[in-house]
Amino acid sequence: MPQTQVRVVGSGFSVFRWRGKPLAFLENVQDGGQQPIKAPEPIHPLDSQYPVEFATARAMTEGTLSFQITEVWNQPVWQQLAGLETAQNIIDIWTVLAADPSAITCQTIIKPPQGGLWRSKTYHNVIVSAVDDSEAIAIGTLSIARRVDCLYTHATRETIPVGSA
Repeated sequence: MPQTQVRVVGSGFSVFRWRGKPLAFLENVQDGGQQPIKAPEPIHPLDSQYPVEFATARAMTEGTLSFQITEVWNQPVWQQLAGLETAQNIIDIWTVLAADPSAITCQTIIKPPQGGLWRSKTYHNVIVSAVDDSEAIAIGTLSIARRVDCLYTHATRETIPVGSA
């Protein structure tokens, strides 16, 4: 493959893992990111023409992840997530997650085609917040993509030597 400076999607260059395992039939992942709990607040004394400083939050909101997963014949899409193989609906998912003593982590790994360091973003304390359990079937539809929404408490980024992830 020729040298490229842009991030290429497909061909295994971007990988998403749930509890260390890649998700089968994952079509896309959307990380909504995190925001400060409150926007910066200008401190503006009555005797000043301009703000004298800005107070900034030192806390962030939860982050959001959304997965689009193609449904397979033998199980609902959320059962493809490691640890949720027995869950039948969102209440079962929450019950299974609440009973599990280990926190769920997810990870995006970006692998440049020409080698070098991989980049990763690890999402901590992930919980499933919603699943698409609806039905919309049409004669021209060849596959059914389902959405799984998650929340996470925080994320960390790092660079990884090639092949060690």
